[in-house]
Amino acid sequence: MGSPSPPDSEDAMTSPAPIASPASATAPAASAAPDAAAATTPTPSPQSRRRLGAALIGSAVEVFDWTIYSTFAAFFAASFFGQGGDRTAYLETLVVFAVGFIARPLGSLVFGRISDVHGRRASLLATSATALIGTLLIAVAPTAQTIGLGAAILLVVARIVQGLAHGGEQPAAGAYISEIASPGRRGAWSSLIYVSIMLGGVAGTLLGAILSSTLGPDALTAWAWRIPFLVAGVAGVIAVVLVSRLEETSVFEATAAGPRPSLLREMLRSWRPALQIIGLTLGITIAFQNWAAMAGYHIAIFDADPTAVMWASVAANVLAMITLPLWGRLSDRIGRRPVVLIGFIGVAVTTWPLMRLLDGSWQHMLLAMGVSLVLLAAPLSILPALMAELVPTSVRTIGVGFSYALATAIFGGTVPALQAWIAGTWGPQNFGVYVTLAVLVSLGVALTIPETRAKDLTDRPTTEELPA
Repeated sequence: MGSPSPPDSEDAMTSPAPIASPASATAPAASAAPDAAAATTPTPSPQSRRRLGAALIGSAVEVFDWTIYSTFAAFFAASFFGQGGDRTAYLETLVVFAVGFIARPLGSLVFGRISDVHGRRASLLATSATALIGTLLIAVAPTAQTIGLGAAILLVVARIVQGLAHGGEQPAAGAYISEIASPGRRGAWSSLIYVSIMLGGVAGTLLGAILSSTLGPDALTAWAWRIPFLVAGVAGVIAVVLVSRLEETSVFEATAAGPRPSLLREMLRSWRPALQIIGLTLGITIAFQNWAAMAGYHIAIFDADPTAVMWASVAANVLAMITLPLWGRLSDRIGRRPVVLIGFIGVAVTTWPLMRLLDGSWQHMLLAMGVSLVLLAAPLSILPALMAELVPTSVRTIGVGFSYALATAIFGGTVPALQAWIAGTWGPQNFGVYVTLAVLVSLGVALTIPETRAKDLTDRPTTEELPA
């Protein structure tokens, strides 16, 4: 491992010239120094870019795993739940999908502790290897026609293993990337976490579109549903290799070299940021999972053309991917709070009318999904940076991870099943009411959060930061 760079700006030595942001010219004198630091945007070194890319691949593979599960659930449901009708088997498969989310909080504690004690790299390596095991287990699992109930049990075990790994992966990646970025690029770099997440979702949906158009529904139901999980296994091996070559962050090394505070005491002192993270994640997760499951939802509920809706989903996600780094860069200039508020207000206002457009048409799905994801990209883009800035270094991964995983477990994992149930009970479009209410809760929480864009990540956060 190479010698560490100075904390909190590991790419800072490549180009020392600062670039003043518009916000820094108008900030009060008391915050002039932090604003100057936040406005410094040195050119990242090739080494920093390589570290960034390796840290991002785990997030992409994670979401690829989850996307192919929800996208292909309608095809492999009968393989694991042979009894009952197609819709019953589909709902049972989505319940297992939720099990993976429920395992995330435990995974965040286990792997978050590894990250905060042994380093971000160690945690990322452990989570990548664990997720790979769960994915391969689904790929090779026998069907219900072969081993009966054992097939469903194997699927549950695989989803639990994946959930444990994914509960620790994203918080560790967020901490790692936030700590290697210079303050003036933290929002932009952190936005790339969700670019990689979107890329994983696009790749999973794109694979679904290709397989459904080339092999057809019958082949996918019979055997070809295994192909995406085998592809995910190969991607998982690549992720393990790349992560194993990462260096630890200098921010973590600086903290680890000093006296370690009590984990429990630090967690208790961080109760306010923990609740804020849960509140922010609630709306983001429900809104994001609503659209992430939309292709499979259209296939199961509207009996839509699988190829058409999968391509529509790909197009909407690509549009959101383009806007993510733009929102992140904007937050580095005007602050985190304004960007978060713009996004939440936009999603809250548009979700209900956009959901009313959904009728099985891929064109309407593309319009609704595209508009909503572009707006949702605002809070999504800076969530990793914002969470890292709210929580102390010594408990950053476990503090962020547990709060984030708890919210995604409670509110995210239930989205596909609730979506299908509400569609059958009150009509397909009425899930928009639930999404809107969740986003309004997150909007209220966002109003309580201080401006943090100039936070020095080696210092303990306070509840008073830069003015909004």
